[in-house]
Amino acid sequence: MASNRVIEFSRYRICINEHVYEPAEDTKILLDLLKINQGDKVLDMGSGSGILGYYAIRKGAKVTFIDINPYATEATLCTLKLNNVNPEKFDIINCDLLSCLRNDVIYDVAIFNPPYLPFEEYNSWIGYSWSGGKNGIEVIMRFFNNIRAKRIYIVVSSLSDFDKLFIEVKRMNYKITDKREITIGYETIMGLELVADDTTHSRGT
Repeated sequence: MASNRVIEFSRYRICINEHVYEPAEDTKILLDLLKINQGDKVLDMGSGSGILGYYAIRKGAKVTFIDINPYATEATLCTLKLNNVNPEKFDIINCDLLSCLRNDVIYDVAIFNPPYLPFEEYNSWIGYSWSGGKNGIEVIMRFFNNIRAKRIYIVVSSLSDFDKLFIEVKRMNYKITDKREITIGYETIMGLELVADDTTHSRGT
């Protein structure tokens, strides 16, 4: 087990540890962008500290938290216990993306602050937090190939292959309906709201 510590981010008290991504500007972008309705079935993919899914729970959602990093699932559970969240409001799963879920599961909302930098660094657990593969979107593309959700909230970086990513969004029958962005140095970080075509409510084929 990791030694979790409590921090405050965007007015929320959360747990992190040395093996888990600490919330930053990209997290704030998603918090500003998220639209959650009472009763929504939400997926928090790559949950890390659990802050995004915890926000969704506060809005009335039932949340499934998933992270490949076992130290992240520990931090997520710590955050939820710290804030006295009813255990009936969440599930926490340690696995690689959607590999542990049935193919027929459809979410109202899927949230993913993915590894989006064009690096391959998998020799430490925290490396999974930012290593998006050679073009920065390999993990995102794997996620897109399997996710079924009515709305997706995701972060992308100008350092990754934007064009290929947007082609995939269109192929999946999703539309970009809202966005937030911030530029830090040479990088622009963009949060996207993707809404599925009304006739599919899932990924395109």
